[in-house]
Amino acid sequence: MKRNYLELQHHLISRFPDLQNRVSGSIDQPAEVFVMLANITNLLQILGMAFFIFGDSLLKTFGISSKPKWLSFVQDNKMMCFIGLFMLNNMANSNLSTGAFEVEYNGIVVWSKLETGRMPSVMGVVQGIENVRRQYAASVAPM
Repeated sequence: MKRNYLELQHHLISRFPDLQNRVSGSIDQPAEVFVMLANITNLLQILGMAFFIFGDSLLKTFGISSKPKWLSFVQDNKMMCFIGLFMLNNMANSNLSTGAFEVEYNGIVVWSKLETGRMPSVMGVVQGIENVRRQYAASVAPM
């Protein structure tokens, strides 16, 4: 995504030299609930791996003498549990990418990936900026 932004920035500055040092970008932050969910699934995956490998030893370390049924199930089905935790973690982390690629010029959105569902073409953004400039020029032109 960053490479796309840098390429677009380069094309815009070469087409509109007055935009030099005025083109900026930032990362759109995901919702807090998705960040929390991703953190929880990351922790579950790490704990799951620890129990896959050191299950009985971990129980002894914490002073637990009888093995819980869930640990027996996990140890008997390591591959299935590993794949399940991996997929759960992967799904949670996929929500951290917002997919936003918004291009604004003077506060007016000239391209929105969220609305169109696709990355902008250079010409699409150039046309959007030219349209905003024409509208501005028409609004300040003497009558």
